[in-house]
Amino acid sequence: MEDTNINVNTDTNIDATVVDAKVDESKVEDTKVEEVKTLNFTQAELDALINKRLDRANKKAEEVKAEAEKLAKMSEGERQQALFDAEKASFAEERKQYQSEKLELQVVKELSTKGLPTEFSKYLIGADAQTCMDNIKEFETQWSQSIANAIDNKLKGVTPKVGTGKVGTMTKEDFNKMGYKEKSQLFTDNNALYMEMLK
Repeated sequence: MEDTNINVNTDTNIDATVVDAKVDESKVEDTKVEEVKTLNFTQAELDALINKRLDRANKKAEEVKAEAEKLAKMSEGERQQALFDAEKASFAEERKQYQSEKLELQVVKELSTKGLPTEFSKYLIGADAQTCMDNIKEFETQWSQSIANAIDNKLKGVTPKVGTGKVGTMTKEDFNKMGYKEKSQLFTDNNALYMEMLK
């Protein structure tokens, strides 16, 4: 009986006509998209990315090797103490990260409760809960003041002019001489006078 397993090295290129299989069209689309993505990189960019990744991996490997050598030179008691200290430092870092995330969630919740934009939460996080609350109070004050100023600026404008320039009096004749635009402005500004002139 003939062996049907095929071993392929990563260096070997396989001609697509040799493979006889049904291909899902969505997978072909994904492959085409990825091919386009890789074509957008220059060789120099790819080399830079690979070198950066290799440097990072080498640095990490050197750190692990140095730590292993350091542990090998220690006695059993010292080694246990070093491992304990490393675990303690790791736990402290994880605890700090947890506290930071917890503070951020509390800040987001507080901002949401007060009707403030939660996108600013990362800027309001402090060292502890009290600092966060102080930051939120200050932000709320500044935010409200900024909103009020923006509204005031929008509401400011040119005072509309009414009629012929006579102060407080308008005759039926003046009203009839007004154009459509002036009449609509009068309707908007002084509805009672407009209705009086229509009589």
